[in-house]
Amino acid sequence: MWYAIVVLLCVSLFLLIRCMTLKKEVKKVSQQLQKYNHRKTNKKIDVSLLDKDIERLGWEINQLIDWHVSEHRKRIYFQKEQQQAVANMSHDLRTPLTSILGYIQMAENQDIAETERKELLAVAKKRAYRLEALLNDFFELSTIESKDYELQSERINLKNVVTDVLMSFYDRFHKQNREPIMDMPEAAISIVADKSAVTRVVENLLSNAIAHSEGNIEIVVEGAGTKARLVVNNKAHSLTEQDISRMFDRFYMADHSRTNASTGLGLSIVKSFMEKMGGTTRGKLVDGKLSIICEWQCAKISLET
Repeated sequence: MWYAIVVLLCVSLFLLIRCMTLKKEVKKVSQQLQKYNHRKTNKKIDVSLLDKDIERLGWEINQLIDWHVSEHRKRIYFQKEQQQAVANMSHDLRTPLTSILGYIQMAENQDIAETERKELLAVAKKRAYRLEALLNDFFELSTIESKDYELQSERINLKNVVTDVLMSFYDRFHKQNREPIMDMPEAAISIVADKSAVTRVVENLLSNAIAHSEGNIEIVVEGAGTKARLVVNNKAHSLTEQDISRMFDRFYMADHSRTNASTGLGLSIVKSFMEKMGGTTRGKLVDGKLSIICEWQCAKISLET
């Protein structure tokens, strides 16, 4: 009987010490969390604890803190980006709108010649088209970035899509006395993607190159293994590395002398479409030559003719 009592006392003492140790550990974690939450320290939970389960809890709390900090930074960045986008769009809407109203008011003047009136109205019409293009691009970008927007994947020949778009740009190239230089394999390069999205990507890349470069434009389509790549090369001596790092940002236009030729959203639309298709987009500047590279990382390549 005495033996049973001694065992019971030992077990009770062990449990008591265990509870006191756990309470001390929990209190330690609680105090560290309190200091961190009140911004008295940036130090997270000390995971060098006596109890392994509480140590694991401290590690999980640290993971949660890291996630919270990361999400907070993303939210701040997104808010700043949205505010900047709204400010830029307000400016870009106000500028052509003010210009349109100004030309219309001048055209309404009864003392000007009819030929001058027609010229003023023609300029106003041109500004109105630019305003329409801006609104259409902004709406398209907002639609693409919506979580509810889904692409329809199908097996398409990337080379055929690029060729079709190039044919539709014939008049624009001819008008500027320029020629596209094509570098494509004879075999087909088939990818699984949304055809309309791929078409839009190619159109925007060519429009950007035509509007913001001189000389011929090189279009490269290539495939290897499970990757398909579209590259558009053009001369860009006026660009800097900072321009390259920001060229896919909304409303960013490195060539400010050509603001009437672009809405500043074309490359942002390209990036959004590529991300929706699981691809990547990047820019590279080498010896005054700009290369915009679109790559479908998970594309299924078929080199059959």
